Amino acid sequence: MSEVKRDQRIRKFVDGKLQGALLLRVLLYAFCCFTVVTVMILTWRIVVSGPARMFYTHFDELWFQYAPVVIALLLLLPLVMIDVIRFSHRFVGPMLRMRRAMKELAEGGKVEPIRFRKNDFWHEAADHFNMLLRRVQEQDEQLAKVKQQVEPPELVSQ
Repeated sequence: MSEVKRDQRIRKFVDGKLQGALLLRVLLYAFCCFTVVTVMILTWRIVVSGPARMFYTHFDELWFQYAPVVIALLLLLPLVMIDVIRFSHRFVGPMLRMRRAMKELAEGGKVEPIRFRKNDFWHEAADHFNMLLRRVQEQDEQLAKVKQQVEPPELVSQ
């Protein structure tokens, strides 16, 4: 078995809600682009090209002329979607780690400083979280010291 590098991501689809919404958005954009271009070309052919013909004949000619382009775009669409998932992992992954660390800190657990991968987004957010973490940890230590000073010493049993 080969060892996974520290900067490699094992899971790409880590936040289904957000990354699924991005993929749905890509599909919507692709559909809108396809529809607008088709209507634009169809309108151009009907208005500008030659004598009047039956409407449906334009669709046959459109398909004959542009089918290779449509097929190529349909073949590229999965690659675009995979790239969107991989790219989104650069900001979804860090936020997932930050959310987990904030939840752990809020529950009083031990939290280590966060370090994002080199190509991830929001390094400044990790720096700010780490500053806040240090402050909370310092205040917890001060509170523990004050509690020790305030609590009466236990009576030594004789």
